[in-house]
Amino acid sequence: MNDSMNRLDILISEKRKLRANKVKLREIHHHSVENLRAILGISKIRAMELKALSEFQTIPSIGIRFAFDLISLGFYSIQELKGKDPAKLVDRLERQVGAWIDPCVEDQMRLCVHYASHFDSRVNWWDFTKERKAFRQQSGYPANRPKTAWYQLEKYKPTNRIKAQNEITKKDLNNKLKLALKFMRANLKSGVTLAQLADSANLSPFHFHRLFRSVYELTPLQYFTRLRLKEVCRLLTKTKRPISLVATDCGFEDESSFIRLFKKEFKQTPLAYRKIKSGVLR
Repeated sequence: MNDSMNRLDILISEKRKLRANKVKLREIHHHSVENLRAILGISKIRAMELKALSEFQTIPSIGIRFAFDLISLGFYSIQELKGKDPAKLVDRLERQVGAWIDPCVEDQMRLCVHYASHFDSRVNWWDFTKERKAFRQQSGYPANRPKTAWYQLEKYKPTNRIKAQNEITKKDLNNKLKLALKFMRANLKSGVTLAQLADSANLSPFHFHRLFRSVYELTPLQYFTRLRLKEVCRLLTKTKRPISLVATDCGFEDESSFIRLFKKEFKQTPLAYRKIKSGVLR
């Protein structure tokens, strides 16, 4: 399990009680709801939520956001997903959200339903993209599908994640973050430092780091690494360049550390990823 993705939105007080009882965060799903209630002194629904968040994130490539989506649909264990229709679950989720959602969410739903019957599976959500596209091409979407896109909802707009009372201040800080993102994209190969990013946004390093993390739920340098890896995936799919050169093109100078980083993020090697996507090159 990728610990960086296995976040539980847990309170400091809860974390202290877990530590005092020698319970590791990544092992919460191994404990019963009753045991978690006793250890943490929390309500049954909170114990169910923590257990579910932990268990859902044992599925390869599933993070906390989608784990919360599953809970919002009333699921609190992987086993409850067994035999479910992933397309119908996504349709239900969209109606609940009030907007159509990113297609990759359906890929994640398909993975989770698959995993409920195949606990030893090591496939990732992107392995279900082809299946989802084929299904939607044949079956389409319900007539009552929401017309609004998820990113148009107020709660998902970056400005609404910025903690400032004045709307002008929010817009100003959001524009500064955009400058930093632009700087990142322009320097994928050469690399960036926190100080450079903060300077590009005209903010102090401390203020910039705190602001960026509150909006994007990643540190600036974690986000930058994700951008680099995304570009790696694009080049692996769209070109036949040797993996070592692709890594260099995206700013990864040490091939062995690059491969370790790629495996940690995608649960497979760059070579395996390219083979899966090889149909694009034919």
